[in-house]
Amino acid sequence: MGELEKAMDRVRDIPGYRAYFEAAFGKDDPITVDNAAKAVAAYEHTLITPNSAYDRYIQGDKKAMTEQQVRGMDTFASLGCIACHSGAAFNGPAMSPGTGFFARFPTFTDNDYVKQYDFTADIGRMKVTSNEADKQMWKVPTLRNIALTAPYFHNGKVKTLNEAARVMAKVQLNQDLSDEQAADLVAFLTALTGEFPQQPMPQLPPTLGRSLIQ
Repeated sequence: MGELEKAMDRVRDIPGYRAYFEAAFGKDDPITVDNAAKAVAAYEHTLITPNSAYDRYIQGDKKAMTEQQVRGMDTFASLGCIACHSGAAFNGPAMSPGTGFFARFPTFTDNDYVKQYDFTADIGRMKVTSNEADKQMWKVPTLRNIALTAPYFHNGKVKTLNEAARVMAKVQLNQDLSDEQAADLVAFLTALTGEFPQQPMPQLPPTLGRSLIQ
């Protein structure tokens, strides 16, 4: 918290920011860590990527996805991936605000992938809660735009989406994918890439000929 306050002191030291914070939060001590977090969260709510091939497909455009992508979607369901990666964002069921959906990873450890990628070196949520029940528990991530977010997993050791699909099938479902299944799954996951919003860069309040860094 001390480091956050130091960061906010720099923001407070830039006169141009005060008007923005007052407009959003009122004039009674508006430039706070909590208000900055609210501002960042409000911005992040705008970062939606709609109109993926998958979205268009389920809305009725049956030409939006290729035959391979449709096969991959069926494979995704038949293998059991939807047990964790369900819902509109493919990150599990809807949860109360501020909470996440957690699952154990890896589930099946008697395979070469767990050792190769050192998946059990980090104890997951237990590192924060100190609760043994949270060992190797991780928040289930969204699969939206996953083709754009390599490398994969909590330690970033898996470099390709094809390999990630094989790893997940084995360590979570104890399934060995054929080359065709892996390729079909990757094709489907690529269909979850949406359209990114246009974001013109803002002009930040100036510091007028001085540096904030001591």
